Amino acid sequence: MTTMTRRRLVLALLLAIVAFPASFAGRATAQNTLVAIDAYGTFHAGGVVATVSGDPDGDAAAALEWRVVGEPAYHPGHPLARLPQPPNTFAGSLFWLTPGTSYEVRVTATDPDGTTGITQRTTTFSTRPAALPEPTVRTLYVAPNGNDGGSNPGTNPAMPLLTVQRAAQLSIAGTLVSIAPGIYREAVTVPTSGTAVDPIVFRGSAPGVILDGADATIDAGGGWTAESGGVYSRAIAFPTGHVVSDAGRLYRYGSLSTLTALAAGEPGGFWYDSGGGRLYVKLVIGGSGASPNAHAMHVARLDAGFTIDTKSYVRVENVEIRHYGTDLYGKGVYLRFATECAVRGSRIHDIEAAGVWLKGGTRNLVEDNDLTDTSIFGWPWNSTKGSTAENNGVTMTDDVGRGNVIRGNRFRGTFNGIGPCGGSQPPGGVVTSETDVYDNDFRQHTDDALEPEGWCSNVRMWGNTIRDAHMAFAVAPAHPGPTFILRNVAYNFGNTRTSIVDGFIASALKINVGDPNPVGPLFLYHNTLLTVVPDTDAVALLNPGGSTYITAGNNVIAGTRYALYKVNPVTLDWNWNDLYTTAMGGGSPRYVSWMGTAYTTPAAFRAATGLETNGIATAPLLEDAPGGLFMPQAGSPLIDHGRAMPGINEGFRGTAPDIGAIEWAWLRDGFESGNFARWSAATP
Repeated sequence: MTTMTRRRLVLALLLAIVAFPASFAGRATAQNTLVAIDAYGTFHAGGVVATVSGDPDGDAAAALEWRVVGEPAYHPGHPLARLPQPPNTFAGSLFWLTPGTSYEVRVTATDPDGTTGITQRTTTFSTRPAALPEPTVRTLYVAPNGNDGGSNPGTNPAMPLLTVQRAAQLSIAGTLVSIAPGIYREAVTVPTSGTAVDPIVFRGSAPGVILDGADATIDAGGGWTAESGGVYSRAIAFPTGHVVSDAGRLYRYGSLSTLTALAAGEPGGFWYDSGGGRLYVKLVIGGSGASPNAHAMHVARLDAGFTIDTKSYVRVENVEIRHYGTDLYGKGVYLRFATECAVRGSRIHDIEAAGVWLKGGTRNLVEDNDLTDTSIFGWPWNSTKGSTAENNGVTMTDDVGRGNVIRGNRFRGTFNGIGPCGGSQPPGGVVTSETDVYDNDFRQHTDDALEPEGWCSNVRMWGNTIRDAHMAFAVAPAHPGPTFILRNVAYNFGNTRTSIVDGFIASALKINVGDPNPVGPLFLYHNTLLTVVPDTDAVALLNPGGSTYITAGNNVIAGTRYALYKVNPVTLDWNWNDLYTTAMGGGSPRYVSWMGTAYTTPAAFRAATGLETNGIATAPLLEDAPGGLFMPQAGSPLIDHGRAMPGINEGFRGTAPDIGAIEWAWLRDGFESGNFARWSAATP
């Protein structure tokens, strides 16, 4: 071997030695380890978060399995989704769980580049018990003929207290405040917490218990002075931001001249002159001007019905709450950083900003309430947007808290129905908000029925019925995700003044917003999204806004213009849907408009995009959608045409799941209980 040959061999060996560690190190960096998992339970759902390390190319995956503690076998769940933030974090949800039950979850990490270290972890969690505890210590009685002066202790129904506030001040853990029918013009602040076994409960003892934020003297009638231009006025000794007449809510104007012009229309408006301490109103009812002296006028002088601030285990039940709002943020019930509190079985209406307002807080419950407003549905969108009329039945703000549940409520006439996402993540670095919104009924919303916008992570919306809203679901943006929209019915979205008169594009799903945050992973499964409003897209994905991806399967997505109109570059993984429009036939057929290209047939759309290769494009043939029956007819193309999805649609009958919100066989086999009870029909 020559000297030159030896030198070449040594150089080759050195290069190999150097190259091998570099290659090995790069490969090791690409491998991943499952660092930690966490699980969290609500009543019927659970959330799981997993973190991995060493996955710079972002191609790892995390599989989810679950079982009841003590069962021998795991069941597959919906795979966890990678979040755009924080890095190397996965999150997902379990559905259809049983309250008061312990579960075990198992997460398995995989990576095409290989794995190292721990790749599988388990943890346990429990769902919340279904029953809420009753107070056991004592009962305080409140009645309009009561006395707060000390002669009545409140513990004897024959000697009640006069005000709910006095009862709140005397309450200790385990107190039931029993409120007799009558009108209580109060703003109640709760100073004490209950406990997990002995809550404090404020409960109407019978129908007719009313907390009213309006001024009693003005309610009694009269006292208005005629001005010019159909305007009337009176001096008031308090500021107000909210006026309601017996013909409906009045629009708040910013000056006397704009009130006189009355751009929002009937039933009229008001202007409060803070400098002069005078309230001006103008009524127009049935096309004609009217005097407030001839009508009931409710002028808010209190801002919130109940305020539960940083307290725990307090409930408000069976109470009518109305006419609150002195500034910009009038509330029926204000849960401010509250824990394990509840608002139940109440009628909350004609509130300035929100029927129930949750600011932060943990594991609060809003259920079986009527949350309504008047007039707003008939006002122009450009007038109501950004005004005090841009209200919500339920809204969540600031840090979103964790584990809040909104279920079984009825919403009518508010600008938006529910805003279930706050402006920032839960405290302490927690990623997921674990909010459940289900079995609610929505009607007549000027803008969005459900508006999950803000910090939304493991936000789950299922079993809701929506009718006559501009947008059914507005996820603009819902971040960092995932957001689940599952087994909901949205009918005749676009049947609003906003859509028909004011000219804004309606859609079952909205993702466009001028916000730098992307819409996080969004999963759309087993929904019936159907409108028969003329010239209305079923789904319109508009600009601007950044998005990650939308996965959709087993949905009815049906409109009268395009089945899908897409100009936003969001990535779609859509298959096994019934994507349909009544505009498919005729002389000027439409099907899908995709990034500027119009496809008139399903075949052309599939060939160009690779989507909906297993989908259908036919009329869904539902029992009676206008009458509220959204199950498939016998012989509908939806039956047995969906895809089985672990963790989503177990328990189907037939050869495959049905497409849409409602499984045809459940109703014909007597299945009308549990989580699916409200899926059979909308409330007329």
